[in-house]
Amino acid sequence: MKRLLSFSLLLISFSLSAQIVSPVINADQSVTFTVYAPRAENVFVKGSFAEKVFQIRTKVGAFGRDKKYRMERNGDVWTFTTAPLSSEMYTYLFQIDDCDTIDVANTNVIRDVDKYYSYFVIPGSPGSFYLRQDVPHGEVLKVWYPSQLNNMKQRRMSLYLPPEYAQNPSRRYPVLYLLHGSGGDENAWLESGAASEIMDNMIAQGLSKPMIVVMPNGIESLDAAPGESPYMTATPSAFNVTSMLGKIESAFVPEVVRYVDDHYRTQADKDHRAIAGLSLGGLQTIYITANNPDSFAYVGLFSAQTTNMLRDEHITSVGKLSNRLAALKTIFSKDAKPAAPSLSEIAVYAEFDRKLKEQFARPPHLYYIAVGRDDFVKKLNDDFRMKLDSIGCTYTYNETDGAHTWSNWRRYLLDFLPKLF
Repeated sequence: MKRLLSFSLLLISFSLSAQIVSPVINADQSVTFTVYAPRAENVFVKGSFAEKVFQIRTKVGAFGRDKKYRMERNGDVWTFTTAPLSSEMYTYLFQIDDCDTIDVANTNVIRDVDKYYSYFVIPGSPGSFYLRQDVPHGEVLKVWYPSQLNNMKQRRMSLYLPPEYAQNPSRRYPVLYLLHGSGGDENAWLESGAASEIMDNMIAQGLSKPMIVVMPNGIESLDAAPGESPYMTATPSAFNVTSMLGKIESAFVPEVVRYVDDHYRTQADKDHRAIAGLSLGGLQTIYITANNPDSFAYVGLFSAQTTNMLRDEHITSVGKLSNRLAALKTIFSKDAKPAAPSLSEIAVYAEFDRKLKEQFARPPHLYYIAVGRDDFVKKLNDDFRMKLDSIGCTYTYNETDGAHTWSNWRRYLLDFLPKLF
């Protein structure tokens, strides 16, 4: 009887939650959140719309924590209305008695690294680019491709094919390779980055040429997004040092680019290839293009991490360690894996200045660098631009407000796309 009563109360709770509309975007672009929490003592809402508190500005960016807003109780429900918000895509969570939860009344949910968020979009500019509009829609594919990276045999990428791709079977298209940051995967640009909606709307408005967009998984230890691999069960992490050891960069052109050119109607030459990455993906973009100067005519760095520990003075010692580990592998176990990268993999980081000079001897049509003034990688980007200036490299620089956030990276993509091809 007690079980039946508990189940009935649970059904009533879900029924009452289902009657709630949340969030509501009001006429003045304020937003009202509502949550059913009859037993809660304290309920807050927090998210990317919140202002920073205790913000400290330093030479390497601004730091602080996001404010959370106490919701007002009215019987069994709690509500809060924001001030009017600017056009943007916002993520948020409810904190119910110290426990974070998504908004069960909102079907719009995304995952960023290992956490799920509810989200909403304030229309206008740029927000309307992130909404599914009444325009022709491209096709999004999830594709497994053969790979030798870490002996995985295959890895997964996401692809966007422009709306006209199927209707024009004789036409070939330029390609944009779009790389995520640390903690991301092949779904990151589609979910947090709204890449498919951006492409549909930009193409429909004539602001972007129709193109194929390839979004591979750039985490060397994972073959696919969490829960979507038949082989691996690892959870995502925001820290991926092993993805900065040359494996992704070494395999990118021979595995990812070659597969796309072999299986899709691409214009398979430098003039019709672009690549852009955010944060860790920006680091990978720098070295992929420096090591393949004849492969990409358009390069985009969005809040890029521009350096890692594998500089020339460290590469020799790392190579020696790798050789020793490989020898131990042979001695003790045929199945053991060396912990350090191979010399051929870390070679992508060697002689970087020379490679940059060779890359810009036949310069890209566009080398685009964008970063926020409060981003913790701002200093790294300033130093990298000084290096480019010192060897006479021409680039386009876009410095904006904001920090290391998806709101900036989506805007950088909107700015980057019209400049391609």
